[in-house]
Amino acid sequence: MGKIEYPVLIDGEEGAWGVVFPDLSGVVAMGHTVEEALENAGEALRDCAIVLEAHGEELAPPSAPEDIDVPAGCRLAAVALAPPEPPRRAAAG
Repeated sequence: MGKIEYPVLIDGEEGAWGVVFPDLSGVVAMGHTVEEALENAGEALRDCAIVLEAHGEELAPPSAPEDIDVPAGCRLAAVALAPPEPPRRAAAG
């Protein structure tokens, strides 16, 4: 299975950037830089997928970037859905 990317809209200014997922109502992220906001968006996307899976649901499929309405002042980007991190084992001590 290939990498799944979700379109996101980035808005903000230096020091306060926000990211929203047009396909996933309520899934948002923020950061001091665009890079940090996008990294946080990746974590939010992964967390959303984990919660939905725990409830027997799946993420909605991503829209094609060309189908996204980009409001003035926003930028379109994409965030990849990373696989969940394996549970960490406690160190023996």
